Amino acid sequence: MLPVIAAFVIAILILPTLVLPVNAALPAANANIASVVTIAQDDMKMNMGVMVLGLTPTSSTLLPTFPNAWYSDSMCGVLVPAAGVIVGPELTDEPILSANTATYYQKVSNTLCVAHTFAIVWPKPIQPGWDLIANFKMLATLNGVPTKPDYLLCELVEKEKAKIPPQSTKSPSKRQFNDEQTKTTLQDVTSNFVCKFRTDKPGVYVLDVYFVGPGIAKFIADHMLIVTAGYKVGKNTVWASDLQDICILGWSMGNEVLAIGLFGPYTMSTGLYADTYFSWDNALGPFVSCDEAATWQLAWIVGGWPYSTN
Repeated sequence: MLPVIAAFVIAILILPTLVLPVNAALPAANANIASVVTIAQDDMKMNMGVMVLGLTPTSSTLLPTFPNAWYSDSMCGVLVPAAGVIVGPELTDEPILSANTATYYQKVSNTLCVAHTFAIVWPKPIQPGWDLIANFKMLATLNGVPTKPDYLLCELVEKEKAKIPPQSTKSPSKRQFNDEQTKTTLQDVTSNFVCKFRTDKPGVYVLDVYFVGPGIAKFIADHMLIVTAGYKVGKNTVWASDLQDICILGWSMGNEVLAIGLFGPYTMSTGLYADTYFSWDNALGPFVSCDEAATWQLAWIVGGWPYSTN
């Protein structure tokens, strides 16, 4: 009887190890867990930071005008009604961009029409100003307790599209399958930003992200912000990271703008100054996606496909 009881006791002792998968890993009882949580403050509906470069669409200041008796072809075949057609003044020495120009024909004889190229007025709202800072709340904890990290790191990665020509126009084509017309690409742009972590309580921060790069259209894009905190625990370092979105626009598409002079004796009616703080009711305007907003703005400035070719 005793051998049977002993065998039963041994089976109970080893059973927990037998039912675990071969590659199962149990956390150590004294493991340290770090955490970082960030909350965007610029656009709290879509949870993203927003920056505005202060650029303008190519024809944003052109007044809409369209004369009568214009045609859509050089043979004066189809009359274009003036109603509902909004274009800017004629372009003379400006470059002709396919994305923001329209060509109409004016009759000079019964059978001949002469082409005139017009700048199309930007069809969405536009407001003046710039805002080169994105703001976030941040909480860093070690084992659930707000604690000052030993390391704080900040990285920025730009996300955009690249078109992939088919095999017939580019050999060898980089398409992985026939319908892969575009792909999402990433580029490290950290050197164009400065991150400032400010705190008055261990583990509790506000994070100001400043854009210090050139104010050019290339940076109109959806960006990823990666914040990393590290804690020294004995001989080891415990790390944690969080991901946020920053949308960089060329210009604001809000309905209203507030301009406040920061240092000089300026009022809101004296014009725009470098030390002016700008605020808008909604910089993304009618768009609910930074990706789409950036594509529209870039296409208006660049013309045609605004991104790279892979």
